[in-house]
Amino acid sequence: MTEKPKEKETIDWMDTFVLGEHYQTAYEILMKIDEIVRVYSAADGQPKSWESLIKRQDAFSRDVGRLVLRAVQMNLDADTVMGQYKAGCFPKYAGEPGFSHLLYNIPRTVFHREPED
Repeated sequence: MTEKPKEKETIDWMDTFVLGEHYQTAYEILMKIDEIVRVYSAADGQPKSWESLIKRQDAFSRDVGRLVLRAVQMNLDADTVMGQYKAGCFPKYAGEPGFSHLLYNIPRTVFHREPED
């Protein structure tokens, strides 16, 4: 009697690697946004391209939006008014959406890049 070959386990990249994160630092959020950019810009193969990203703009926007919602959800308990966290850009009570407290104490150095003609 022959056994059926096992089906390959499918991993949902968005659920596993984006929505499964905790997003407790601004660095984590920015790096995950960069990962989403790289995935969508390489969807047509290498090299990555702006055109590939724009072709999938709706899906890209949906996934970045889902990431932002997850980051907000993971930071709902943060409170910058009652002293749990230092305020980033705006005061925030626990239960209120937002995550600017993650920006507290990040150097505000601005790097200007000359536009290419």
